[in-house]
Amino acid sequence: MAADNTVISPYLDVPPDPERIIEGLRDTGYEFNTAIADVIDNSIAAKASNIDVAVAMDYGGQILVSVTDDGCGMDRDGLINAMRYGSKRRTDQASLGKFGLGLKTASTAFCRRLSAISRGKEGKQVLKATWDLDHIATVERWELQLVEATPLEIKLLDSVASKKTGTVILWERVDRLLKAYAVPDGKVAKKALKRHVDDLRFHVAMVYQRFLDRNDKRAPDVSIRINGESVIPWDPYCLSETKIPIAEKVQKVEIGDNDHAEFTVRAFILPRKDEFTDQAAVKEARLTNDMQGLYVYRENRLIHGPDWLDMFSKEPHMTLCRIELSFNHKLDDAFQVDIKKSRILLDDSLYDWMQKFLQGPRREGSERYRKGVAATITGTAALIHAVSNNAIHAQADNLKTAALEKVDGATGDVTISNKNGVTKLKIKLVEQRNNGECHVQPVDSLQDGVLWEPAFIDGNQAVRINTGHPYYHKVYVQNKMSGVTVQGLDSLIWGLCAAELGNVSESNKRNFEEMRYEVSRILRRLVEDLPDPAEDDL
Repeated sequence: MAADNTVISPYLDVPPDPERIIEGLRDTGYEFNTAIADVIDNSIAAKASNIDVAVAMDYGGQILVSVTDDGCGMDRDGLINAMRYGSKRRTDQASLGKFGLGLKTASTAFCRRLSAISRGKEGKQVLKATWDLDHIATVERWELQLVEATPLEIKLLDSVASKKTGTVILWERVDRLLKAYAVPDGKVAKKALKRHVDDLRFHVAMVYQRFLDRNDKRAPDVSIRINGESVIPWDPYCLSETKIPIAEKVQKVEIGDNDHAEFTVRAFILPRKDEFTDQAAVKEARLTNDMQGLYVYRENRLIHGPDWLDMFSKEPHMTLCRIELSFNHKLDDAFQVDIKKSRILLDDSLYDWMQKFLQGPRREGSERYRKGVAATITGTAALIHAVSNNAIHAQADNLKTAALEKVDGATGDVTISNKNGVTKLKIKLVEQRNNGECHVQPVDSLQDGVLWEPAFIDGNQAVRINTGHPYYHKVYVQNKMSGVTVQGLDSLIWGLCAAELGNVSESNKRNFEEMRYEVSRILRRLVEDLPDPAEDDL
């Protein structure tokens, strides 16, 4: 207590340094696509039907970005609140806007001057509120500029809102989108900017698919254009081809004592490339390794994925498997939605439930993929081994270790002679299936799942190789473009067969059979962690 009996509060008002805070918030980890999506979220929250995104470069290399909508717009108080860091909570909790930070942090992650231009009522004035990071640094205060919009800015608004309510979000002094080029407005810089725009177009098509698709009634219809071109929704599940999910589950979740919510999971297995109706559909499906996994939607907007939420790694044999997970705002805490609305985390119980649910769809996706792989391998395996057959044939007479003496047609036994004498064996006598295939012959499967077995092809010492064995998928196919590697693998296995035929006897023939079985089993385990061949590699 002071001498004059005034009570001194122990609490002090210590405002943060404006420049340090606003510069620090530029580093929240936004990518360009997620930043623009955060701005679009605000337009959709404002009940916009039409949204125009423009990304342009002027003659000096300066980039200007604008997002214009015909939503409900804002009056003076609404505009100030929207530009406030930590704006007041929306009355509609289902809104795509969540934390009251996205518009500001997303925008200033790329620009140093952010403006919101809005008309809150038809026929009323258009106001413009601006955060200028350089001005804040100069005056050392959170000074928001609020002025009337210029005729040019009003024209931009009316290009979409047509003198009615609406908003423009404007990024100026964009300094974090492109690196510093020697010629800021040159061809290289323009090409880099075009790549950003092309990536953004696909991102928007994927994130807002349900809003863009007029046939999808889960979300209100919204038209989005980027640089004057309408964005076409991208369907990860290829419903025109897949028709229905292979599995679907609506799961209820208790929230507190008196409320509950639910989330929906639908699993889709896409057709293989050869099963699509046409090549255009194949291209649209984007059957690549990075597009597999879970697609997570909050309030019908994609917020995460595709990935497996750290439950599984991405592998080529899962390329056809895509999972749709949808929930509403009531489960934000359960799914731990982050500030950028671009990722989620699962708590332990959800993690366990999801892992169990995904077992069936992943198994089905793997089986369908592997059937396609097997069919493709069968059709191309002869070509893979053509060089090996030629090379081995050139040396085969000098490396002959056994002679074919007799064949018992009734029992299938073959009698051979080698340095240990005469031995009866169960061994395949086959003909060439393809011209020149006289020493190495790929087959769909072998008894007991072994990788290889000795044989005679048109009387020549030979090896039959099991293309269904994982070693073939993960080693042979992965290296099919390397003739030297394939020839080396074939020579090794053919050499093992030649050695077996040259040393087998009545007393040890069982040992050779067991050795092939054990080596094949060990190789199966050893290649488990090797990647499957991507579909494009087949």
